[in-house]
Order: sequence, then structure tokens, then C-alpha cells
Amino acid sequence: MTEPQPGLKGFRILQGSNEISNEVYRWSGTTLEATADVTALGRRVVTRTVYDQRWEPTEYTAHVFQIASGQEIQAVRVTFSADAVSWVTTGQGANTGSHPLASPRGVMQNLVFAHFEALLARPAVHAGGSETVHTFLVDNGQVFDAVVGRTGATGTLTIAGAKVDLQLTAEGTLASATNAAQALRVEPAAAEGLSASRPLAPVAVAPPPVGVAEEPFEWSDGPQRLSGTLTRPARTAEAVPVALIVAGSGPTDRDGNSALGLRTDLYKKLAWALAAEGIATVRYDKRGLGGSAGTPSRELVTFDDFADDASAGAKVLAADPRFSRVYLIGHSEGAGLATRAANRGAPVAGVVMMSGLGRGFRTVLREQLARQFDAGQMAEFERIMDAYLGDGPMPEPPANLRALFPPSARRFVQAAVAIDPADEARRTPVPLLVVQGATDIQVTVADAEKLGAARPDARVVVIPKANHLFVHAETADLASQAATYNDPKLPLVPELVPALVGFIRRAVP
Repeated sequence: MTEPQPGLKGFRILQGSNEISNEVYRWSGTTLEATADVTALGRRVVTRTVYDQRWEPTEYTAHVFQIASGQEIQAVRVTFSADAVSWVTTGQGANTGSHPLASPRGVMQNLVFAHFEALLARPAVHAGGSETVHTFLVDNGQVFDAVVGRTGATGTLTIAGAKVDLQLTAEGTLASATNAAQALRVEPAAAEGLSASRPLAPVAVAPPPVGVAEEPFEWSDGPQRLSGTLTRPARTAEAVPVALIVAGSGPTDRDGNSALGLRTDLYKKLAWALAAEGIATVRYDKRGLGGSAGTPSRELVTFDDFADDASAGAKVLAADPRFSRVYLIGHSEGAGLATRAANRGAPVAGVVMMSGLGRGFRTVLREQLARQFDAGQMAEFERIMDAYLGDGPMPEPPANLRALFPPSARRFVQAAVAIDPADEARRTPVPLLVVQGATDIQVTVADAEKLGAARPDARVVVIPKANHLFVHAETADLASQAATYNDPKLPLVPELVPALVGFIRRAVP
């Protein structure tokens, strides 16, 4: 058996023509140290694996960092006993678990392709055969059978229904890999030219531009405490309009960023641009994020709880003499929360829906997943969703669908699915502006049209070549847009702010 060669090596991982990550790795005997920069998600993954003489893992650690800030957000430690694998995760997504794991065995982390070399080094495979390896997948804490085989200079790896075609070096290590179903391609690259070979250099937090002032802003919704940032024109003696910015789904913070791999500064950029036009804003962390207190029983939280948080903020702003009138600007899921808040009594003069759903939540989710799943996977999704939305026991989804059905969000999703976004827009008792990007890959122009049909007096603005983050995107292609979700320096499309400013200045009760 030939051991993987020592020295620093590198891969570029491409989806279509776009690099979504790059990896550098080094072998030292039977120890593999690998660093992958998943640029599409704004994360760096640093791993260390120790193998025994049979090329089975004995120790594994992984640390996940935000590329922009350099902050560690997750750590994983995996241990292997004679017949099981156990792991402990700290930080984001913290969990602990254990699974049976029979020999022969392996370990894999998503987008760390040097792990393939350990499988290729197994005696049966290296000799030109194939082997079924019971493999622990670190990203989802599951065990799958991986079938790996080699014939001359080519090989294949099949795991969880995905097939990867391998090209091998003369020594039998990995030269390149392709996954046709995902348009994924792995190519060798000089390690020193890849970002993963360089230390993290955190992005400095820029101060507000000249003429814009910021200060903390807090309010309560009963026992719930919300924390945000007030952004306003620096010098004005008159009361000015103010907009409460309501964030989109998931753990999206006051600036429009997320620990799940979203770095956009969308809401910060919007707040600064509006302040330059004489309009104040408050952007805030949703309950349980950043400076906002969490809810003791997350599984009891519903869609309307988040809408009521926004309504409570609007009431505080309406009572503040610094502001002449209050608006709600909701983005993505926040657009539905904004109309819901207005319909539940928020004292506002108008509502802006940016990339807001016009069709039901389940309809749009189904449309999004259909771009990634085959017919069998979609049927499985529908079956589990029916059970998830019902009153029976929590369903047990397969590993590839588990992230779509978190038990703690079940009640929230059930409430969200029951809401008709177009009907909420129709009933909103104040002027309504609908703004939609034409190349948005999450919410489409069809949603804006549905909102406009339900509310004929609403102003509907469709911005060409604007994506879900309202930055320039030439086409509605997932791979080409991936980088825009992690580049806060990208400017907002020029049509956005004038549309909002014009609406706010006209929408006077």
C-alpha cells in the first residue's frame, strides 16, 4: 500500500464556472490536516483526522469559523470505539450523539475532499477493488454506507444516493472529482494560491457614513425584550419619518447576516441609505438572536409572535417625538410579518414588502426544492410535510431532509402555512409598496404579481437584474449568485432606495 504523499496540496471546488470553496491539506504519516474555505457560505472549516494502519479513523476534530469576522462558531470532536462513533458539537447547532459504526469505517465532512484519499488508501481499494465503508458524515451526524472502488486511474464513490467520479494519480491518490448531478467539479490547484492557505483576516466593521448617526434602541413585547439599532440623519431639528426593518427567515440578525453562512449587511446598507435621504430606521435582532432575549419555550413560538414583536416596536416609535410617522419595511419572511403586524393593529402609515411571498409558504418551498430534488425526493418531502403539519407525533425524516423539519419550529411552520400572504396584503389598512427583484431565486415575480392582483392600489416595482438581496445579479442562476450572499461590499441596486423614499414621502395619512 502506498501512503498519501506528504506536503501541502490544494483543490478548487467548482459548481458550474463558479468556485464555491477551496481546500488545502497536508498528510503527516497517517494524520490528515485539512482547511476548506467554503466561500459560498462564508465559512472556514479546519479539520484534523488520525488514521490507523488499516486506514480507519481513530480521532477527528473540526472547527468552523466565519471568514469575515474570524469568529469560531462551531467545534466538533468525534471519537471512535470498537463498534461505535460518538460526537460532541459545541457552539452553533450544539448536539451530542452516538451511532453504531462497524468496520471497515471512514469519516467525511462536506467539501473536504482530502477525506477521499483515506478511502482510496484502503488496501482493498488501492489494489484495484472496491469496498463498502461504514462512514460517519460529520455535517449531519449520520452514518451511511459509502461504496468506493478503483479501476486503474479511475474510481467511483457512491454515498447517500450521490455518485462521484474520481480521477487518480499514479500513486492512487485523488487527482480530480466530478458529481454530474450537482454540476460539481474538484480540480487540483497550487496550494499557495488558495485562500484556505492564508490566515483569516477579519473584515473591519465600517462606521456609519458622514451625516448618519446610530444608537441602541430597545423595546418590550410583554416579557420579550428586543434590541436593535436606530439609524437617523445626524443633524435635524424636525421630526422625521422612521421605518422599522423586519428581517427575513432563520437566524438573520439586525444587519441581514446569519451564522448559517449569510454575510450581506443588507439591512445596514438600507438603513444608511435611507438616513442619507432624511428617513430614520430601526433594525433589530429577532427574539433569541444577538442582543434580543430568547424565548424559554421555542417550540411554542408562532408566526404571530414575531409579528407582535414588530407591532410592539412600531408602537414605541409612534410615541417617540423624534419621529413624524412610522412605516414597516419587511424583507422576505419579514414582509409577511409586516403585513400581519399592520393587520393586527400596528400604528403605521405604510408597509413595504421587499421580496415578499404572494403565494403560500408551502407552495414556494416546494418550488424551491424542485430545483434541487428529483421526483422521489419530492414525494418523500411531501409525505413528511403532511405529517409535520399534522397533530400526530413528530415525523422522522431521512438525513437529507432533516434540516427542513426542525422539531422546535413545527408550530411556527404550521402557523405560517395557514396564512395566505395575498389576503394579508389585501386587508392591510395602509398604503402598500411591493418591491421585487427579477432575478430573485428565492421569491419570484409571480409572488409580486399575486400581491398586486390582490391589492390593486398597491405600487408594485420589479427591478431588473436584482436578486433576493437587492444586489445586481445578471441571471437567476443559483451557482452564479452564491457569492453575492457573502459579499457585504456589494452595493444595493440603484432603483431600490428611490422607490422606498418616494413611497414613504407620498404615503402620508
